[in-house]
Amino acid sequence: MIRVAVFAIAAIATLPAWANCAVADALIGRYGISFSGFTQPLPRVSAPAEAQNTSLLTIVLPNQNGRVADGYNHEAWINKEQKRAWILRTGGFAGVYEWYGPAALPSADFSGCVTEPGRLPRN
Repeated sequence: MIRVAVFAIAAIATLPAWANCAVADALIGRYGISFSGFTQPLPRVSAPAEAQNTSLLTIVLPNQNGRVADGYNHEAWINKEQKRAWILRTGGFAGVYEWYGPAALPSADFSGCVTEPGRLPRN
């Protein structure tokens, strides 16, 4: 019984930050975001069309198909007021730093999401 309790606590403690994030799941599902890119096209932009002082929320988007050493990583930078998200793609075989969007922000609950407040990085 104690082993089961210890295992359950360890499993919960190691859950990724995005494990119950409906917004991340909705963005991934809508645009097919994975380690290999997107299945639905998003416009590539040089930088998000947000004022430099705009406060945004960031959510790491998980690679649903597992960890691939030279795959892409994605983050959603979300403007809740404008109901839009900008996707930052990094990594990959050649090491990219690319912005895409805006993506329509799904009407999903943020309650299970681990978000970080932030401002856009300067290029």
